[in-house]
Amino acid sequence: MAKAQLTRWLQIGAAVLVAALAIGLYKAKTDAARTQSHVRQLERQIEEREADLRALRAEIAHLESPARVEQLAEDHLGAVVGSEGAALPESAIDQRLPAPRASNE
Repeated sequence: MAKAQLTRWLQIGAAVLVAALAIGLYKAKTDAARTQSHVRQLERQIEEREADLRALRAEIAHLESPARVEQLAEDHLGAVVGSEGAALPESAIDQRLPAPRASNE
């Protein structure tokens, strides 16, 4: 009888162990799926940021283009690239630039 009772307890223990392992496996699989979903979301965010970065770099390239800078210089400063009139005589500098402000030291 003791052997039968021991066998019964071992069977119950084995069943509990199998149930615990099954629950653990289920939890590990759901955690892995959740983590994989989070990784995909982060990868999408990285792709979006990289696209934004490429757009910003293209905008910087446009804003820094020599043709645009020359046009702005001509429009706002009256400076024409390559013309002799681009260099101001020293006497005209005071008329062109604002007067220096007095420092409050």
